[in-house]
Amino acid sequence: MTSRERIDALLAAEGIVLTRVAPAVALPQARIAATTALDSGYLDGMDWITAAWLSRSTDATQFLRGARSVILVALPCHSPDPVPPGDGVTRGRIARYARGRDYHRVFEKALRRVAKQIRQEFDAGARPTVDYGPLLERSYAATAGLGWLGKSTMLLVPGLGPWVLLGAIATTVDLPPDAPLLKSCGSCVRCIVACPTGAIDSRGNVLDARRCISYHTIENRGPIPRELRARFGDWIFGCDLCLDACPVGRSRFDTHPDFTPSNIEAAFPVLRDLLLLDDDAFSAMFRGRPIMRAKRDGLLRNVCVALGNVGTLDDVPALERALADRSPLVRGHAAWALSNLAGRLGNPDAVRARLANHVDADAFVRDEVAAALNALPG
Repeated sequence: MTSRERIDALLAAEGIVLTRVAPAVALPQARIAATTALDSGYLDGMDWITAAWLSRSTDATQFLRGARSVILVALPCHSPDPVPPGDGVTRGRIARYARGRDYHRVFEKALRRVAKQIRQEFDAGARPTVDYGPLLERSYAATAGLGWLGKSTMLLVPGLGPWVLLGAIATTVDLPPDAPLLKSCGSCVRCIVACPTGAIDSRGNVLDARRCISYHTIENRGPIPRELRARFGDWIFGCDLCLDACPVGRSRFDTHPDFTPSNIEAAFPVLRDLLLLDDDAFSAMFRGRPIMRAKRDGLLRNVCVALGNVGTLDDVPALERALADRSPLVRGHAAWALSNLAGRLGNPDAVRARLANHVDADAFVRDEVAAALNALPG
């Protein structure tokens, strides 16, 4: 059995069969593209991404000294939507990858076990990462032929499209590399057209995180830009629109069982119920799931925006209660949501009275209330 065959067997024992190998060389083109995006402001808000970080993350030998190979692995994460119960309540939408267990935990434990076996059996260095280490996994995965970088900037895997979660193990074991795929998106622009905020450059392959629903609902710790909120629809954590539009993913493998939603609430939770969560209840509901990344205040901010976009008159009391939330971030977005909901449903007078009487010590909330009042029709 060759070294490659043995490592593939170790991965298969963990349920990982989508694997490729890239040489542990620097990727100057990936570094230039990422640095250009950084300099253009497209990565604003992700303070950990610096020019130095990008330089390290595009050179596997800086991730692991003496590395000769990078083993790229993928887990399928597409799952069908549960059938809504038809109960008439307003529900939000969670991205498919986040409907089950946190993939970092699922993937990381498996890759750590494999890396440990590599160190023991080959007397070699091995370091795993799942999205948290300084290594541009997508770029190395494209180099390894696991897929190709689509216009959405997602890695597109034959038979799976963008519906994969990536991990990597850098190792000092010298493994035969796989060849890149000679594929591209051609003239297809479905992902670009599908994005409601225009986050994907019209030429493709460049994403402006400042306009991305996934970035704002997961990573952004501050206010969602007011001019974008109405385009967020019912998304409260992540967004699948550009992935759903991709034709490469039409023939899908079965998703990893840990990423399958356990019930309707894991995919489409009742929005007004989420506004009742305090910190402890939030942690109890989402512990072990990716939603923890948004934190309680971030998720409730997202819920307010979704209710402003798709809520009904039955949701107004919940938003009015949110005006008294202990978080200024939630209170400010609740004001916007009430105004937007009233504008859609044609009941501005009651909302106008409620907002006009709102007194708040926080300058951000006062500004949001003033803007919400100004936006009301009539």
